[in-house]
Amino acid sequence: MNALSATFHLTHHCNLRCTYCYTGEKRPLAMSYDTIDQSIAFIEKELAKLKANQLHITFFGGEPLIEKEKIFYIIDAFAKKDGLKVDYRMSTNGTLLTEDLMQKLYAHGVFVSLSIDGHPDVHDVHRRDAGGKPTSHKVEKAAEIMLRYNPATNVTCVLSPDTASQLCESVDYIFNLGFRYITTTLDYSADWQVEHFAVLKKSYQKLSRWYIEKMKKNERFYLSFFDERIRSRTYKPLAAHERCLIGTKQFSIAPNGELYPCIQFVKTDSLPEFMIGHVNSGFDPACRHHLNEQSEKEKPECRGCRLESRCSKWCSCINFMSTGRIDQASPIVCYNEKILIEIVDKTADKLWKSRNNHFIHKHYNEDYPIISHFEITL
Repeated sequence: MNALSATFHLTHHCNLRCTYCYTGEKRPLAMSYDTIDQSIAFIEKELAKLKANQLHITFFGGEPLIEKEKIFYIIDAFAKKDGLKVDYRMSTNGTLLTEDLMQKLYAHGVFVSLSIDGHPDVHDVHRRDAGGKPTSHKVEKAAEIMLRYNPATNVTCVLSPDTASQLCESVDYIFNLGFRYITTTLDYSADWQVEHFAVLKKSYQKLSRWYIEKMKKNERFYLSFFDERIRSRTYKPLAAHERCLIGTKQFSIAPNGELYPCIQFVKTDSLPEFMIGHVNSGFDPACRHHLNEQSEKEKPECRGCRLESRCSKWCSCINFMSTGRIDQASPIVCYNEKILIEIVDKTADKLWKSRNNHFIHKHYNEDYPIISHFEITL
């Protein structure tokens, strides 16, 4: 089944001022209804070209709930397309979410994910509002609402150098709020130093003990830092066609209608070298080809590394955030993966040697993700 993935960046505006945000200055520049209609027409043409009958739509910003009416406008427009299967996702900071709004999003089939960095002392370090006030109390309220409607709600947790020591405590806090799908990621734009990674290593070791304890208790959960890397050893590493090949499997639509290969390239100030087209004129094939060529270039800095096939050096967006280039592997990724994979492998070995039934079921049963999802949501 052919599928197309598109992200609507509904606005450059946001009510938060997260210190690590990569989208540039926050300004009330929203996607107009004319641009939305042009974007829908463009997507329809691409669906026809691909002979695709499945569409993945993501709503992004800025903070997409600032333009919540446009979310439902887009959903209603695609609902009129016969024979098209559409699913919707949205990432939010949670501070504008209400019970009524969550109920409406749920009724329209929008899978909502939440950004939360950990317990309040951690979250409020980098995720404050436009007036400099903490936001953790609002996010906790949003979490309660979201989990009532979807117990499988995903959380994205960003780790910075100054919060690295609190990783395990933050994951545990998020888990105790009720979340079972936790996506952890580093702030790849931060100034990570050797001493920060020394602290991070201790946090990974502590998180390893947490992970083992949860496995012993047969807890159902997904923790990206550990589970993705266990998968890269249990199964084959991602093949080229499974990766996000820049600008081919998905694209982002900026508020002004410009097309970019991924969310990290949509900024308040345009990046013309990464603009792969416009909804009015379509894709620029030469630009797409050039970006793919750059992204797939061999990275000599990775040659000979035993972890090369398991790390995320192929992710152009991470490379860009860290180095400003898509053809150069991020040194932050390199340093982090060498530390993390060693600890994760030892964790997996301990659970395997102890014949932990839940661990074996989780990582050697291909149906586990589906089974686990139903067990969590029922």
